[in-house]
Amino acid sequence: SLLFTQKIKKSNFLCNKIGDESSLLVMTEKEFNHIVLPLAQSIWSYALNLTGDRTTSTDLTQEVMLRLWDTRRQLPEVGNIKAWALKITHNLCMDWLKKQKPIYDDTQLLRNGGYETDLLQQIADKDTAETVRKIIDTLPPNQREVIVLREIEGLEYDEIANITGLGLNNIRVLLSRARNKVKEILVKHYHISLYEN
Repeated sequence: SLLFTQKIKKSNFLCNKIGDESSLLVMTEKEFNHIVLPLAQSIWSYALNLTGDRTTSTDLTQEVMLRLWDTRRQLPEVGNIKAWALKITHNLCMDWLKKQKPIYDDTQLLRNGGYETDLLQQIADKDTAETVRKIIDTLPPNQREVIVLREIEGLEYDEIANITGLGLNNIRVLLSRARNKVKEILVKHYHISLYEN
């Protein structure tokens, strides 16, 4: 975070507005801090979900934030900055995972459970929410990624397709399978039936 702050201060002169017309073309430091920096937790959680490593997730989050800062001139033109940030995160995580051997092992199935949106907000009981988090963490990587992006990050199908490179039908199938598996495990092993499709 210190390196990122230093980089912002070092290139602070680049984000000054020249006039009213340029304010639409260049994201200022204040706008960046207000719009982009709050995405850091979502970026970190998504990176952790994909990598299973807290330190790597922190490093990748910093790299994503630096890339967003370096491309801040284009950010006002981006329709959904969160989806764009998660796309960058996805690509960096995939690059990192390709370098790992094996890509996934049993210890990486134990993931962070710091998610807070649609799916988990619908579950009142904290123990059940934690159980759902653990179940999601054991799903196959492609199902886990899709359910996290849809249910936890709250993204639309087309945004998920843009981030993952998957087709819409494939996303729907993976999401359906992931939801069914979570429901099946909740009912079968935990006798919980709060999660419905």
